[in-house]
Amino acid sequence: MFDISERMTLPGNGDEKGIKMKKLSALISLSIALSACGKNSSPSVEAISAVKQDSVYTSQQTKIMGENNLIKVKKDGSNVDAGLRKYLDAFGIVSLGQGVCTGTHIGNGYVITAGHCILPEGQEGVLANKECSKIKVYWGYRGSPETGSPKPVVTLASQCTTVVYAEKTNVRDFAIFKVDQAPSVALPISKSGMSAANGTKLTIFGYPQGRPLEWSQYCKLNAVSNSQTQFTHLCDTEPGNSGSTILAINSSGVPMVVGIHDAGYDEYNIGTYLSSALAAMKAKGFNLVSATQNSLGMQTAGL
Repeated sequence: MFDISERMTLPGNGDEKGIKMKKLSALISLSIALSACGKNSSPSVEAISAVKQDSVYTSQQTKIMGENNLIKVKKDGSNVDAGLRKYLDAFGIVSLGQGVCTGTHIGNGYVITAGHCILPEGQEGVLANKECSKIKVYWGYRGSPETGSPKPVVTLASQCTTVVYAEKTNVRDFAIFKVDQAPSVALPISKSGMSAANGTKLTIFGYPQGRPLEWSQYCKLNAVSNSQTQFTHLCDTEPGNSGSTILAINSSGVPMVVGIHDAGYDEYNIGTYLSSALAAMKAKGFNLVSATQNSLGMQTAGL
């Protein structure tokens, strides 16, 4: 499996710090450079152009641990488990001008990603209610590589209107923003994200190195002692996966967001518990559960 830093580092810009699992009392958040926007006529061509214009740099901390389990998702999703296929258009490649991240539509035009994808590079802290028209999201971007045939499909291109909340601290790393055009499908969020127990089965979709959508298959949640906000996992990721939602399957077979993938270091990847993100926003007067509830006929749900 890959265990990597999620920052796409520009030459000469590569310092990232971390600590091993046995020393973790609180997990760190790492920085990422963000992505370039194309301005072509169709969403598919525009997305390909945006990724091509990115100089996507691989972190020097990349490691291969065992087998690479990433699967390139087919346009029709036929190589993904049946219960996950209907949600593929809820994943989007996020373009901000200097790199790429992964975003997920969670209802009513709200998108979740990593905080370090939104805050200026190298900056920690919190942003709220900020204009974000330079951010674009290409939804459902999947299929053959851009050099292959047929070209990847993009189901919708959206523009960010407002960064509702973005945080990058040593406690949590996540962001919520609103887009002008919402995909026709959304991932439900778990109201009890932190209740996902140690060993919970997880899965991740994202855009490693800016490639069309890939699936990590499955891994397990590793709880960290003394941390109520972050956890570790071993789902395969690469730079560009930052902001990928970490999903657990509930008893009804529905995938739900229980965390946000932030970074990787040494032998583990790092995620922020969704419940920690919900609590941080609620403390600032924003109830994300209410804002996304009943979107497209879906309810938030617990495990």
